[in-house]
Amino acid sequence: MSATGNKGDSPRFPPRASGSVPRSQRAFTLIEILVVVAISGLLVAVAAVNLFPSDAQVSRRDSAAVAMAVERARDAAWFGGRPAAVSFEEDRLREWRFDGRAWRPEARHELRLPPGLEIGPLHVDGQLLARDDRLVFLPDGFGVPFRLALASRGHRWAVEGDAAGAVRLVEAQ
Repeated sequence: MSATGNKGDSPRFPPRASGSVPRSQRAFTLIEILVVVAISGLLVAVAAVNLFPSDAQVSRRDSAAVAMAVERARDAAWFGGRPAAVSFEEDRLREWRFDGRAWRPEARHELRLPPGLEIGPLHVDGQLLARDDRLVFLPDGFGVPFRLALASRGHRWAVEGDAAGAVRLVEAQ
């Protein structure tokens, strides 16, 4: 008998359940590792789609910004009670307000066009407008049909307005 009261050379441990492995010897199985890798791969794939948009998505976003600026000018005329307009320069879209005597630019609503976005011809009621003419919206709530051609990253878009005043972005052929 030893000094601890145990018989034999080895100390006694409490009995453990059959098939259990001591905590210090546990590890992940191959299947568990493969499941984690598969889930991580799916998360990276979803994130990549959102973090790196395609040329078509970027083109649509850039063109939609122009459509929103045109719609904002239309709304300013309708709800402000005075005519509003937009003009297109080489690198920007400028919004204008008519103060009763003259057109004044709205600097806070100026939109710098993204690089690569090209403004094409503007047709109002079937007539081609000159490059320096403005697209005018009146406060009466009615619109004049117009179509503004846009091109970006190899994709063609158009901002269209109808007689009811609706403004929308459409994919051009």
